Amino acid sequence: MKSTFLLLTALLINLPTVYGQEGSTTNIPPDPFGGIEDEGKAADFTLKVDRTRGAFVLDAKDGAYHPGSHFANWVWNMKLERWGNYYAGLIYDSVSPKLGVQLKVGNETPLKSYAPRTNALSNDKPLVLGSVYLPATGEYPVMLLTGDQSNVPAFQVKGIHFSPAPESEPHGQSIDGTILLDAKSATTYAEMMRYEPKPEKDCLGYWKLKEDWAEWVFDVSAPGEFELIVHYGCGSGSEGSRVAVLLNDQTVEFDVEDTGGFQSWKEIKLGSVDLEVKGENRLAIVALEKKGAAIMDIKKVMLNPVP
Repeated sequence: MKSTFLLLTALLINLPTVYGQEGSTTNIPPDPFGGIEDEGKAADFTLKVDRTRGAFVLDAKDGAYHPGSHFANWVWNMKLERWGNYYAGLIYDSVSPKLGVQLKVGNETPLKSYAPRTNALSNDKPLVLGSVYLPATGEYPVMLLTGDQSNVPAFQVKGIHFSPAPESEPHGQSIDGTILLDAKSATTYAEMMRYEPKPEKDCLGYWKLKEDWAEWVFDVSAPGEFELIVHYGCGSGSEGSRVAVLLNDQTVEFDVEDTGGFQSWKEIKLGSVDLEVKGENRLAIVALEKKGAAIMDIKKVMLNPVP
């Protein structure tokens, strides 16, 4: 017993001593993550936006189900009204730990994943399997392949959810502090508005419905004051629409002018704005009033740091 006591005493004497803020000592090592600050959360837009716009669901009741001993499949014939990039998600109920699923839309590469057990708090949220690019309007075959049965109490498919997706990730803040939000990295919550990939366009176009809008989600590494610049084009006879740029909780409005054509780009400087939060920020462009056949085409948005 005496030797055990002497051993414990020696160990305690040799433990490193850490001094607290008030001069007290402790044998507890410092928290290695204690110096990391939590990123703040950017404020919401001042205007209400509809992030369900442009989304649609292929309901299970509209598909054909084919059971199998080792796999089952669902088949739909989808009529697409707006081409572009979409997130594809599975809506389902399951008490199984996980079930393998594959989704194939048209000639796109199948999206593969595992569908975990669901619960009452998240059943209304689709399991996003990935994104698919659909290059034209018209009909597309959609097939969902699942392991074993998928129309039984243990696992029930409810439908396939499609929602607009950006066609590339934002560039993020560059080393000189500038932030480029190009058309390709926007999500168009829209029934007509979409990214136009032709080299002579490379813009957001088909903005013929006032309710359509676009949003960029981007990271800020060096917050501060920025000059807000929008590059857009508008043809003769469509000028006069009123547009708002929503940047977190800041709103800047301007009237669209005739630039000589929808792909004749005009640079409009909208003053300075503040990006106060390090991390995720959001910028949207919405229409307040529409004049003419279309509102405008959007080439890009720039945020340049103010010295």
